[in-house]
Amino acid sequence: MQKFSIYMAHGSSLGHNSSFLLALSATICRNDLFNYIPVTFEYMKEIERSGRRRPPSRFAGLVAEYTEKVNLDKPSILCGKSLGARVATQCTHLNNVKAVVCFGFPFYPQGKKEKHRLKFLENLKVPCLIIQGTRDPLGNYDWVSQQQLPDLVTMSWFEGADHDFKVLKSTRLNQEQVIDELEKRMSDWLRTID
Repeated sequence: MQKFSIYMAHGSSLGHNSSFLLALSATICRNDLFNYIPVTFEYMKEIERSGRRRPPSRFAGLVAEYTEKVNLDKPSILCGKSLGARVATQCTHLNNVKAVVCFGFPFYPQGKKEKHRLKFLENLKVPCLIIQGTRDPLGNYDWVSQQQLPDLVTMSWFEGADHDFKVLKSTRLNQEQVIDELEKRMSDWLRTID
């Protein structure tokens, strides 16, 4: 498998200093096949500077920011957590983007399934892996499994996980094991599209 640049965009309320992304980035960086590049949106940089919460920038602006970060001369995988995943799906037209990996795709706002975001997956130009917790309140198994997803989308369900990939005690997995499994699923899937 060739070496890829892995671009990772954060979720709407927590940046790359979230415990989830810190652990995931450390695990991804252990794999010599990946060059990990965090994508931090300007609104999040302002939150980190000021310590005051604010909403994300307009969506089109976030897509433009992500697009500007990607080196178009090297094979790239666009990744994201939640909001970052939604943004990544809108950048698949870029040269040398080979795939998208979503860690917890926000299929709908919590409690508002009628306002679903399936249209964000309609114009994908490359394969897309969505790793989703079965208990995710922004896209649980029962609802998503009833939807007609595009052929380029592969769903990978994480049993007992919520939107932040916190799992039920009955799974007997600790957070480190969960993160290792997420990285393994991503790496194994990327080998299939190489």
